[in-house]
This record gives sequence, structure tokens and C-alpha cells, in this order.
Amino acid sequence: MRTRFFAVVALLAAFAPGAAVADETLAGTLEKLSKDQIAAFNREDAAGTLAFSYTKSPAFDAAKADLPTLFAESDPRAEQVGFQYIGHDEEFAVARVKVKVSADAPDFQDNVVDTLMIFHTENGSWKIFDTYLLSGQLVP
Repeated sequence: MRTRFFAVVALLAAFAPGAAVADETLAGTLEKLSKDQIAAFNREDAAGTLAFSYTKSPAFDAAKADLPTLFAESDPRAEQVGFQYIGHDEEFAVARVKVKVSADAPDFQDNVVDTLMIFHTENGSWKIFDTYLLSGQLVP
């Protein structure tokens, strides 16, 4: 019984480094996805920004409707200032993402939003499924 226990522990330990590498690879993929979406947003490219989003996301249709107006009324800019991969299961991946947002609009104050970003695959590629606000802080 004891020998079998140690064999199972050894087997699990042998596979753990591969899982860590896979998580590092996924974390890098998701961080790049977030940065690429922000780059499209900064170009005021609504279609490009939406291309990084899961099309059946709860927020997809609202974003599709709101982005052109947002771009027309202000000059929004975003910068990713933090990214922390949390984990994944068979269907979703999650990361904590902090983004600084600024815009040239009279009623807008620059801010940093701290979010949980949820990712889902669509047609074999990771996409942003939804974002949940944890906190926001106004910045000068």
C-alpha cells in the first residue's frame, strides 16, 4: 500500500512541470490577447476590437453598438498596467487585468479599472468572454 502511494505521488510529480509550462504558455497567450485588443481599441478600430471578443458573450452586442459612438465622441486610450493569470478549466480561463483608461471628453476622468477577465475559446482561438469590475480608481 505504501509503495503504491509513493508511486502515485511520483507519477503526479512527473506531470506537474508540464502543467506549469502549459499554464505559462496559456498565460502568455491571454496577456497578448488582452494587449492586442487594447491596441485595436487605441486605433479606434471597432471591428478590430470586437474581433478579440467571444461573439456570444453577454456584452458583445452592447459593445458592438457602443464602440462607434464612444470613438466618435472622445479620443479614448487604454493601457494595460497589470496582468495576473489565475487559472483555467476545460471551458474557461481567468485573469486579473488592470487597465488605465483616459479620454478627451469633458465629463471623463482618467481611471484605472481592476477586473477579472474571463476567456473562452471560439473556433479554436481564445477570445475575451466577459469582464467583471473589481474596483476602479480615479487618477489625476
